[in-house]
Amino acid sequence: MFSRIIGLSFLLVAFGLVPLAHAQRANSATLTISYAWHDGEREQLVWLDPALVAEFSALPGDESAVKRAFPAAVAQRGSRGIARIWRVEGDSAERVLQAARTANPTGKVSPVFSDGANGSGRKRALPGGIIVAFKPDWTEARVSAWATAQGLPIASKLEIGPNVYVLNTEAGLAALDTANRIRRGGEVVSAQPNWWVEVTTR
Repeated sequence: MFSRIIGLSFLLVAFGLVPLAHAQRANSATLTISYAWHDGEREQLVWLDPALVAEFSALPGDESAVKRAFPAAVAQRGSRGIARIWRVEGDSAERVLQAARTANPTGKVSPVFSDGANGSGRKRALPGGIIVAFKPDWTEARVSAWATAQGLPIASKLEIGPNVYVLNTEAGLAALDTANRIRRGGEVVSAQPNWWVEVTTR
């Protein structure tokens, strides 16, 4: 049941995420670095797109920290609202992310991933936060004490099942790493990043 519940979390865009990202080489001529995460009990893979970065918080006046860090960045079509996706081909996405964090320390930036190794899959990014399902017999006080001990502030409780919470983390791979670490610890039912997922129209 929890696998179905956690699968619904794709519809919940907010906060941040990440535990130990499991990187590996993918059999693809396009995207070569993959990361594992878990949707309930199911392991999923996403592939890092080194030519894209996501920005979730702009500077005052709607100025982009990514654009400030890399003036040649090009906003992707339909890139507006909660996330801006920038193409930074010809430069290292990780270097652009680091420079954007310096330009706007309170902002949220993330690598961009594809659901397919060929790069044509649905895009997703990590605005920060993880979604955790706790055991049904855990009280709210126990959940709160556990989250405090982990250094993960509670952002909200979700009404998609018993004891499902969003916990705050930094944006980017920190959220993925945190979710994987929490899941491996075995104390919770499930843990996954609070993904931003590209909405596609048919």
